[in-house]
Amino acid sequence: MITSRYVQVNGIKTFVETNNGPKENGVMVCFGSAGRETRQYHAMMECLENTMEVVCFDMPGHGKSMPLPGNKCLSEYHEYCDFIIDALRVLEIENPLCVGCALGGNVVFYLAQRIPVRAIVTMAGTDYSPHVDKSVSDNLDHPYASVQHSHIDFTDSLIGSATAPEDREFILWGVMTEIGRVKRADYGGVYNGFDVRADMDKVTCPVLVLRGGEDWTIRDEAFQPMLNRLTNAKHVQYTVLPGIAHYNPQEAPQLVCDTILEFLKKVEA
Repeated sequence: MITSRYVQVNGIKTFVETNNGPKENGVMVCFGSAGRETRQYHAMMECLENTMEVVCFDMPGHGKSMPLPGNKCLSEYHEYCDFIIDALRVLEIENPLCVGCALGGNVVFYLAQRIPVRAIVTMAGTDYSPHVDKSVSDNLDHPYASVQHSHIDFTDSLIGSATAPEDREFILWGVMTEIGRVKRADYGGVYNGFDVRADMDKVTCPVLVLRGGEDWTIRDEAFQPMLNRLTNAKHVQYTVLPGIAHYNPQEAPQLVCDTILEFLKKVEA
């Protein structure tokens, strides 16, 4: 059963959800894609409710969390990750299994460079993402543009052919609930310009890289150099999920959970 509460993180009223799974098997902490909130991981939380505790929290201004003073958002990845680390401290979560999708899939690399983690799982993530044009991100919070309408077709193109109709509908509903200012900060500031390539040798934990076989956002040739930079990781596994695209946790939650559990069993045997 998923339950929720609020905690104070650096003076920000922060919304937190958990599946109340067994803590003795460890804690999985999940980080969402640009503009999204905790519901992106509800299906995975339910899949794992008898296996391990899963915790998700909304970043400032996202979902049910309060924004920064002045209705501002975190717009730079160092600050974004500083907030996550502070939230983990408040929640008293140590050595988490860090799981992220898209923007969250980038973030887990930086977290593994800065704090002890059990392992990281990156979905549609990379250690370097400079490829969002400023004109695109600016229009996400333009007075004459609506992210709910302008981004709907783009999002639809990022959903794989194997996704169930009801899951596709919920992913598209996620677009229609996004806040333009939040999306602009996430997409144009935190995601665009993300670059932790120089410190990838600091990642020493096991790394599972999941990629949707139909996700066109990151070119094939970008993955191998990224994997090559993980020179000190305890174990690296790169897995392509057929029929899946960008939103792995919502398109195929059971497959993702099964893949993660198999990975943990292998690297921790």
